[in-house]
Amino acid sequence: MAALWFEPEVLVDSLSETVGYKAGLALPLEAMCDHLAGSEYADLLVASEVKMIRIRAEEYDQLFYKLLHAIGYTEEEYNGDYLGIYLFHKYRGTEKERIYLRTGELFLQCWPPLLEQAKKTGTKAIDPRPYLQTCADELGAVGLEIAIERLKAINRGLNLSPNSPLRYTEWRSIQPLAALFEGAEHEPELGKYVDQRFINYLVANPHKMGAVHWRKFEEFTAEYFHRSGYQVQLGPGQNDDGVDVRIWKANQDRDSECPDCIVQCKRQKDKIEKVVVKGLYADLQFEGARRGLVVTTSELSPGARTTIRVRGYPIDEVNSIQLDQWLTELHVPGTGVVRA
Repeated sequence: MAALWFEPEVLVDSLSETVGYKAGLALPLEAMCDHLAGSEYADLLVASEVKMIRIRAEEYDQLFYKLLHAIGYTEEEYNGDYLGIYLFHKYRGTEKERIYLRTGELFLQCWPPLLEQAKKTGTKAIDPRPYLQTCADELGAVGLEIAIERLKAINRGLNLSPNSPLRYTEWRSIQPLAALFEGAEHEPELGKYVDQRFINYLVANPHKMGAVHWRKFEEFTAEYFHRSGYQVQLGPGQNDDGVDVRIWKANQDRDSECPDCIVQCKRQKDKIEKVVVKGLYADLQFEGARRGLVVTTSELSPGARTTIRVRGYPIDEVNSIQLDQWLTELHVPGTGVVRA
């Protein structure tokens, strides 16, 4: 089997650069080891920093795909089947086996001319329609369906392979994963307030939500309501008088009407005490808002909930359970996320 040799520090640099290129997130050694905990790869990476490492090519690919999955770039760990071998087993012994085999023959006939045409026009994209039309004409709807499956398998392999320059998203810049936890400012490439790459990461690692920087937590909250169709104003982050996010309904006039809802974000481990809801209610009255919302990685204390109930405060709670639901809703296919 082919083997790859890496000088000290080269393996980690290679993985960080290639994962960053594909997923748009750059990981340092510590983050890689954290996400590979429980596997033999964490010790391998640590050892590779001080000595030369030999690793089989297929093992390197497996390590690479494991990292992509760990940071939320793929919904399941990719198995490297860029030829769609699973399709052979899927149709073997069925009435569709003949059609499957014929789509392969037609692919070998149609694809070389399409590659040549792409070279002549100087484009990186290959128009698959002639191949698909040929399969549909000869093999009908079933042949077309299987041909599409073939192309999806090939496309998935090319976009995920560490040896291919193709990727699902052409990122303008690679963001360090640490920015999610340290609060570094950058303009989101995919998203209004927080970058989709960070959302994808948190979908795969929801237990990390409590460790994100407080400003990123506020941005995440603003992003959720923005994508839900509301008008949103994200506060300055400091000296905001306790109001982190203001929300208007889509048909409200932000310039002349009071916000429909004001939000207090609390990224903390301790339960939210009643002094917070009392303060939010005072802000709600001052702002003329209809409702208040506490968004927290923890939850309201029993005393805070009692205060809301007894005094009739129009204040709602979004805790860690609802935050997981928000992440699911914000998980957008086609933006660095690969649907299984």
